[in-house]
Amino acid sequence: MLPASLGERLEPHARVVGAAPGEMVLSFGARSTEVYLILDGHVRAQLYSPGGHEVILGDLGPGDIFGEVAAIDAAPRTATVAAVSECRFARIPGAIFREAVLGDPAAAEWLAMQLMARIRLLTERIFELNTLAVRDRLHCELLRLCLDAGIEANRAVIEDAPTHSEIAARIGTHREAVTRELQSLARRGIVTQQRRRLAVSDVLALARIVRAAAGDVELIQQVVGTVRE
Repeated sequence: MLPASLGERLEPHARVVGAAPGEMVLSFGARSTEVYLILDGHVRAQLYSPGGHEVILGDLGPGDIFGEVAAIDAAPRTATVAAVSECRFARIPGAIFREAVLGDPAAAEWLAMQLMARIRLLTERIFELNTLAVRDRLHCELLRLCLDAGIEANRAVIEDAPTHSEIAARIGTHREAVTRELQSLARRGIVTQQRRRLAVSDVLALARIVRAAAGDVELIQQVVGTVRE
């Protein structure tokens, strides 16, 4: 969410636009610099290899912004962003956003914190991709989904969960590998899935599996802290 003071400075320059499900909002390599604040709906940032292989970088929802990197450095877009659902955005000219953020120390600090959070997440994923087996990468992604959905009494329910193909695109594998491991977790009583509803009945057990493979990473600390609260 934008800081109130920054929002007030940007509001006169913003234009409300929409996008239908599946519509591309930003294209990888494009030279545009507009920044988008999501008012309603969800979008997905992704990359495609020349052979059409999809890599999902992440999903964003109401209150999140995207496009800010190109607005700051004026370089080509670093990812393709497409609407997952019906969306409304506040579209802000890149030059206006850059001037407003860099001209206000509090706004600059806010943007730095937003970018640091993304760097931390990407660092985690690079580590996982280069050091963990597919099943362990899936376990880490499930823990992230639990945190996003909310953990209560050591349980998390992910409504409208990503498809097995979408999870595979996030962790660098194929759909069949995701299906096999979810079935294995189901047999152990850790997860249950009915259509797009995925329930993790023992989040701490999942976290212990991740700890055995990846060590005491920040992701596990977040999960344990949430369960204890």
